[in-house]
Order: sequence, then C-alpha cells, then structure tokens
Amino acid sequence: MKIDVYALMKDGGYCTKVFNFFIKNRSLMKVNSALFEKHLNKSVSNLEFANFILSEHEYSIKEKLPNKKFYDWCIIIYYYSLYHAVLALITKVGFTSKNHIASICALTLFYYHKKNLLKKEDLEFIINNFDLKSEEVEFLFSSKDLRERASYKVDEDFNLQSANHLLKKTADFVNKVKSILEST
Repeated sequence: MKIDVYALMKDGGYCTKVFNFFIKNRSLMKVNSALFEKHLNKSVSNLEFANFILSEHEYSIKEKLPNKKFYDWCIIIYYYSLYHAVLALITKVGFTSKNHIASICALTLFYYHKKNLLKKEDLEFIINNFDLKSEEVEFLFSSKDLRERASYKVDEDFNLQSANHLLKKTADFVNKVKSILEST
C-alpha cells in the first residue's frame, strides 16, 4: 500500500484506514501502555547526552581533541531522542512500532485527529526528521535524513549551526511530549 504521509493529517478517515492496514500487517502491535515511561526516559537521556556533547565542544573536546568536531554524533543522538519521544506517545495509547510511517500514522491518528494534542507543525517536524519527506512533520523526517547522512556519509560537513537547530527543535518537541504524557 502506497501511503501519503501528508494525507494522514488532512483526512482522518484515510489515517484510520492506514492505521488498520498497519495493524493487519503487524507493523503496529498492541503493547503494555505503562512502557511509555521507558521511551520517555530514553528520549530525555538522549537529549541530555547530545546537549552535553555539543557543549563539550567548547571545553574538554577543544582541549583534548583539538580540531575535532562531533556535531554529526549530536545530530544522530537528537534523532534518537525524537524517535523515542514518538514511541513514548504511541506506547501510551497501547501500541508499538518498528516502522517510521506506522509510527507517524499512529501518532497522527491518536494525538492529532482524536485527542487534538499535536499541531500540524508538530507532525511536520516529525515527518521531516524521520525522512519521509512537511514544518514539524518535516522535522521528524528531516532528522532521519540528517541522522542517516551523519551516520553514513563521509563527505558531509556537519556544523554547529545544524546541531544547535536540531537541539532547539528536539528539546521543544520532547518537552511537548512530556507535557502531553503528564496530562493524559
């Protein structure tokens, strides 16, 4: 089934149909919703570690490893922080996923269409940083692309500006997820 990730936001009926497809093919499976805290803790831990590594570029990294930059690793860690935040949300409603599009679908169905707790911009950030290709849905998809480039490409230059941008967007999203999970 070809899935239009942007149509998931536009059409709740389409989103439900795609969700049922993912249930049927077992890309989404039921799980104990109490496990959401483990994903949230992992998300926060990854965010804190990436922030630490980013800040250490001015201190110990500069001193002990002159002329070395590890912004690519910061980007990778921010991506995983974002991914675990998404998993925390879908686990809270009783599902788990190993498929990015299925995760986006469940997130959209429950937190955009049903509970109205995420905005279109939040979903676009996620989509863009999970690299499915829209502004916060675009963030999730673009972070996946950025994470993949940082992980596997040797000819890319990852700079402080890219890492700082991802830091802010990821921190904002993780804080929003924490707020949603604390209120539900």
